[in-house]
Amino acid sequence: MSSRPLPRRPQPSPGRWGFGAALLILVATLGSASLAVIPDLLLGDDTLTRRIVGQLGSMITQNAVFVALPVVIIALLLQARPAPSAFGLRTPSRPWMTAGAVVVAFVGYLLISNLLGSLLDVGDRKDSQPATLGATESVAAGIAIALGVTILAPVGEEFLMRGVVYPGIRDGLSSRIGPWAAIAAAAVVNGLIFGALHGATDLIFIPMLMTFGIVLCLLYQVTGSLYAPIALHLTNNTVAIATALEWTVLEGLALWLSAAAVLSFAARVVGAGTRSSRAGAPEAGGSPVA
Repeated sequence: MSSRPLPRRPQPSPGRWGFGAALLILVATLGSASLAVIPDLLLGDDTLTRRIVGQLGSMITQNAVFVALPVVIIALLLQARPAPSAFGLRTPSRPWMTAGAVVVAFVGYLLISNLLGSLLDVGDRKDSQPATLGATESVAAGIAIALGVTILAPVGEEFLMRGVVYPGIRDGLSSRIGPWAAIAAAAVVNGLIFGALHGATDLIFIPMLMTFGIVLCLLYQVTGSLYAPIALHLTNNTVAIATALEWTVLEGLALWLSAAAVLSFAARVVGAGTRSSRAGAPEAGGSPVA
């Protein structure tokens, strides 16, 4: 008897890249991303302007590597150009249901996060990363860093962790332990890695970040679109940095709308590029399984 197809909405086809390839891509990408410190080192921190520009340059470099290198490695492994849909870059077929799933996931994560915060006695402690990046030095610095963490980080981190690593682990395990167990195991492993990668921040927040990584995986699994976890990641980062910088609700909303507008435009560009390439060279996206 043939095995059941993966549950929930369409995902990249099983076997397209497996557990080993996903971990290889993760290690290679993180190793190459270490070069992201070069802009920061070159500019130095003699002045606030140099420091902020250096930080933004490093963020741009890191997240560009998070997207570009996995695409190159997968293209070499498959000996074909992967379609954007292979990484989940597809417009949701039911946008309002996807938006609802994002809201439910965010509320659920907030509830779990608050519970973990109580258990860990986090109290009023705030994430120290915005201050480390220089966001608290001036209004302009705060706006620049806030835009960076709400636009660049959601795209780069979601592409690597949910668009590449999660489906690779899931599909690699599916034939061994079944689709449902593979989904759960891949989400947990992905969450552990995601939390560990943010270990440079206050260690007390790592369990919350691990939980967030798991929620992002499940949201991607349910919706079948990487745009859903990107939207959730954007929302979470907006709340986090607006809280850390003690911004008003209106200021936080303005940040969210600005970042969402930029990412919506980028999604339209990706969609237009995908449509124009269908009649071109063969792609490795294939037909998603139900």
